[in-house]
Amino acid sequence: MSRSSSARGFTLIEVLIAATILFASITIVSDAYRTSMQSTRRAETVIRMLTPLPMIVSKIQSTLRSDPIERATGEGELLGVRYVYSAEGKLFEPPPRRFDPDQAEFTAYAPRYRLYDVRLQLAFAMQKREFVYQELAWLPAARR
Repeated sequence: MSRSSSARGFTLIEVLIAATILFASITIVSDAYRTSMQSTRRAETVIRMLTPLPMIVSKIQSTLRSDPIERATGEGELLGVRYVYSAEGKLFEPPPRRFDPDQAEFTAYAPRYRLYDVRLQLAFAMQKREFVYQELAWLPAARR
């Protein structure tokens, strides 16, 4: 029997090259999938942490406006997110002077408005975020 010069099939080198390309593409795809899953989990954690943020800020705002003292601190938990805040009054100013045409003079007011620097820390699922913002509060009419 004689061997045909036109052999059919793949050589060992061709099979090894094809297998290398296949395994490299599988590795790249699985790494991209793993990275996207990790990113999705991180994004989900951030979303769950930031969802109650407007409610927490509103609660801090109402606390400061109900009793605008020089310094205020507090903590709590809302929707599984722990928060701690501290507010420090930076300015305590009166309203602008107003001209009274009946008396032909400006009327000055006592200090009533307080501007706070608020530092808010959120913690959820071993992640922490810190926010710094300013909040305005004013003395109630009875304490003027």
